Amino acid sequence: MVIAVHSASLALMIAFAFGVADAIRTLKDGPMIDSEGREYKSAKFTIDAEDISRPQFNDGSTVRVQCTDASMIIVVKADLFNNGRLVYLEELYLGEPEHSQRTQCRAVAAGDSEYVIEAGLQDCGSKLTISDDAVIYSNKLMVSPAASYHGITRRTQAVVPVSCHYKSIDQQLHLAPSTPAEVSIADFSLKLMTDDWTSETFSRTFYIGGLLHLKASYTGPDSEQRRLFIDSCVVTLSPDAMSVPRYKFIENHGCLTDAKEDGSNALFQPRTSASSLQLQLDVFLFYEDSRNSVFITCQLKATSEMWMSSPINKACNYVHSRWMNVDGRDVCRCCDRICYKSTPGYDTNVRPQIPEEIVAGGTVTLGPLMVFNSK
Repeated sequence: MVIAVHSASLALMIAFAFGVADAIRTLKDGPMIDSEGREYKSAKFTIDAEDISRPQFNDGSTVRVQCTDASMIIVVKADLFNNGRLVYLEELYLGEPEHSQRTQCRAVAAGDSEYVIEAGLQDCGSKLTISDDAVIYSNKLMVSPAASYHGITRRTQAVVPVSCHYKSIDQQLHLAPSTPAEVSIADFSLKLMTDDWTSETFSRTFYIGGLLHLKASYTGPDSEQRRLFIDSCVVTLSPDAMSVPRYKFIENHGCLTDAKEDGSNALFQPRTSASSLQLQLDVFLFYEDSRNSVFITCQLKATSEMWMSSPINKACNYVHSRWMNVDGRDVCRCCDRICYKSTPGYDTNVRPQIPEEIVAGGTVTLGPLMVFNSK
């Protein structure tokens, strides 16, 4: 079993699709798809990106991105389209329209011919995607032309999807040398529980507005010496966890990210045993998709019970605008960034000195679950 652990090395990419025209001019280029699946017309212009360690850019670029470990810095030339028509400061912002009035999402002047936006990696509506080999923060630079005094404009709105990509390295998980018997994938499970958590339910029909009660467990021969964590979970419409569409509700080594969504009731429950975790999740469907059978796939791991919480071994709720660890130790602050084995701010001197290869892992899938709008 392989679990991805994220390095501090940075890589970045800009994917872009641009729509720009004069009042009656029609673009002839074909459609392009941005990182969120939206389609835009593409016009010719120059764009460049570099790592933060190499701040010099090609002089011909008009949009540049630098990625740090905590922020995305976007530099935009006033002559954005290289056509002599300057964009104005107030026409630029990062994210969706509702972010346009937030200070950190708006551009500021950087000299006579450039503007800068510097925002936190998860500010201004940024989207976090974690895969086996990359961590990606994506957003959109919006160019929203203001109307003239006469109420007309000669430009259309333009959208530049931008993103920072962080490379990952794989870490092989091994069993403890003293494990009395080989750990099997069957030792990991994900079950649906009754509303009072007292027993497993075999019902597979659910309704919007209800809750799923999930219990992840490790039942191997050494379960009394193990502590279970849920590294990640994703909901899909097929058993393939990489299929599209998909929605990750646990990411970043145990962060229950769905809890940050408006109206979410997602919550890890207090532990009843070290070798299991219980959580509740709102029942939902994918928007504008007629399919109503869903699958839940989770990456589970069982560490030594003595190996307490760390930035990569945790179960973090988001309660009252704050990340909180079910097991008490304050290791959840990295949930709004990227959680590494040695995340800044986490005191590694206070944790027991236990070999970190004492870990077993497994992937479990639950489904199909049938979801309906109403009874």
